[in-house]
Amino acid sequence: ISVFTDVKVVKKLPEADVILLRLDSENWTQKQLERLPDGIRDSATKYILIEFKATESINKNTFIQASWYEYARSQKINDDEIQTFVMCAKQPQKVNREQYGYTIRVQPGIYQSTIIAYNHITLISLNELPNELHNAWITCLASKKLKRLKSFQLLKEQGFKRIQKPFKGFLLELWQHISIKGDDDMTLELSQTEIKAIGDMWGVQYYSQEELDNLFNERLRALKAEDRLMGLKPEDRLRDLSSEEIEAILKQRKQQS
Repeated sequence: ISVFTDVKVVKKLPEADVILLRLDSENWTQKQLERLPDGIRDSATKYILIEFKATESINKNTFIQASWYEYARSQKINDDEIQTFVMCAKQPQKVNREQYGYTIRVQPGIYQSTIIAYNHITLISLNELPNELHNAWITCLASKKLKRLKSFQLLKEQGFKRIQKPFKGFLLELWQHISIKGDDDMTLELSQTEIKAIGDMWGVQYYSQEELDNLFNERLRALKAEDRLMGLKPEDRLRDLSSEEIEAILKQRKQQS
């Protein structure tokens, strides 16, 4: 599989986060399927164009822009060789999604439009994708804090052993930057030094599984208690406590008051 980033296909359109995947073999390999999210892993086309919406909600321009990218790319290949996806970190509101005809729920988090102008574009809502390892590689960028935490936990427990060591460092650095953010906050204000450090990790940082566990635990301990729990519902905060422990905490609170 070949990955092309910063694909510039239309001069007058604003820059967007666009990735083009080209399938070099006849079908996805097993290793590729283990890393591709629902929707994309189900596609059988040779080219897959992905427009990633990290901080914005979907709007008319989203689909116009995606259509332009697909049109320009399709001038060099056949229409049936390319499939376009709009991937949203923020979960689209039902009313907003349906005004563009995205009422067909193919599977959790995957929508198709009934409007002919948009039915060639598949919509992926990261927050709605199932909590499975093959989705976690991308749902760690979802806008909901709990979704991100669950994704990183999956990557830590099952995913890290399946990737090369340099990429593990990159994921750790990414986790450090977005784990303390609340819901719908996907801005990453990184300095040039931090950006360079993340890039260096692809080639020079190597971790054993024990080192990875220690790094995760160190980063977690460095967070304030309120940052660790930020964005979690009350039931999620208490999930790992027994009824006796909860009663003891309530009793202690009453005594203190």
